[in-house]
Amino acid sequence: MATRKPVPASSPYGVVITGLYGPARDGPTYTIALVGVDGHTAGSATAARVRIGPEISTVSASSSRLYFLDGPSRLRYLSPDGSSATVRDLAAGPSERLAFAVSPDDLRIAVAAIETTATPNTVRLFVEDLDGQHRQEVPVPKGRLAWPVGWRGDYVVMGTQEDRCPVCDTFYFPSGYALLDPITGSRVVELCTGGSSLDLTRNATAAGVLCVKNRATQNGRVDTVIVAWDSTEGVVPMACWAQGGTLSPNGMLIADMEYRPCREGHLRVVDRDGRSIAPPGMPEEGRPGGWIDDRHLVYRAPNDRLIVLDVVTGKVSPLEAEGTFVARLPPDL
Repeated sequence: MATRKPVPASSPYGVVITGLYGPARDGPTYTIALVGVDGHTAGSATAARVRIGPEISTVSASSSRLYFLDGPSRLRYLSPDGSSATVRDLAAGPSERLAFAVSPDDLRIAVAAIETTATPNTVRLFVEDLDGQHRQEVPVPKGRLAWPVGWRGDYVVMGTQEDRCPVCDTFYFPSGYALLDPITGSRVVELCTGGSSLDLTRNATAAGVLCVKNRATQNGRVDTVIVAWDSTEGVVPMACWAQGGTLSPNGMLIADMEYRPCREGHLRVVDRDGRSIAPPGMPEEGRPGGWIDDRHLVYRAPNDRLIVLDVVTGKVSPLEAEGTFVARLPPDL
């Protein structure tokens, strides 16, 4: 096991990986990269492809490192200084696929072993020290697929999967979230679960989760809400669906791509009142991927390149790395 002591990152990074869609999904390897707000790649690594499904993450960020799977069960890390090493093997069964989340302090890990031969898939969940000591099996409620996506204090943030929009880009986005007590297995709170198949759920942040309830209101708008971890909802007035939306880490901004009846393909950034905060010179088109911090948004340009946009100045910086934006370091949930 790697013994180098983690050091909290001094600046934020985005996480970009390859192999989530297109021909690359069938390749033998995938690439993981940590990118800065200037588009520069701080560190990268290549690992054996993990075949688990695009909506379930094979990476997890702590406050200091990015952890990722190298093949079905080998756990490795990548640091912003470019160093990488093997942590240990998580020991998956022959038909199990693993999803995991490392705590921000690099001390604990929550692991879901998903049995892919069962219909529906069954889940074995456990929490233990990162070195494999002090394992605690956690009861998992039946009826939905669930897997760890992060930590909020002493609780594990679980992604849940129900029926989702069949034509939407759902890479790395569960259909709902639950806060789980890792000792009792009880769900402390659920966010954005139990909606219709057309409802969409986006990235979890410390401020809450972006939920798009695609039911037109009397004034022709759509119910787009930010649901906080205490279950309170804040409605964001939207004239169009926030289908491709992503919530900033502080929960104050939403970036999304407009759809009909609005200007299809138009990149917009709005505040919690639905007002545009687009800076001068902001690009007209693009699909948001996620936020590196409260000021820097990563989006996919029409030519398929990933770009960092400074939403204050309008400055754009092409990413050196290619792939899909999937997470941020530190996660700050």
